[in-house]
Amino acid sequence: MEIRSIVALALALLLPAACAAGPPKHARAQEAPWHPPTTMLLPYAAADGSLTRAQMEVGLRRDFAKADTQHNGCLDDNQVRAINTQRWKDDASTASPLIDFKNNGCVDFDEFAATPRSLFELLDRKGDGKIPPGVLKPLPPKTDQASTQAPASDDQHHHHAPPDGN
Repeated sequence: MEIRSIVALALALLLPAACAAGPPKHARAQEAPWHPPTTMLLPYAAADGSLTRAQMEVGLRRDFAKADTQHNGCLDDNQVRAINTQRWKDDASTASPLIDFKNNGCVDFDEFAATPRSLFELLDRKGDGKIPPGVLKPLPPKTDQASTQAPASDDQHHHHAPPDGN
């Protein structure tokens, strides 16, 4: 068998195995800090953490007006990109991008407010237009307890040799 044929055969056999192995393993990238999804509603909440639908709507309208620099009730691609970039920087772990769901070339107020409104509805368990204090600021997920707990004291888990060494 000719050398070129042998090399081609070897590559044909080894290439699929190399591709199946995937890219080389690198050090794990730093994970984005955890933020609960409710973070998007916090700017509209009262000081005690409660939030009414009316408070949220006022805040959403204020934020939309600030983003709508052309004052036409429609956020164009550049405005949407700027908002999405900022959202990713602020809250990568739970960022919710703006999307032109109506596919009309802009994001209007209803599209801008869709995700916060949906989240509000989920959290308004009584259906009374209010989210009580404490709901918007849940505890972060539990981490590996073994690595975060202080070591147990020696006399609880270890037997020591008597002082004389016996």
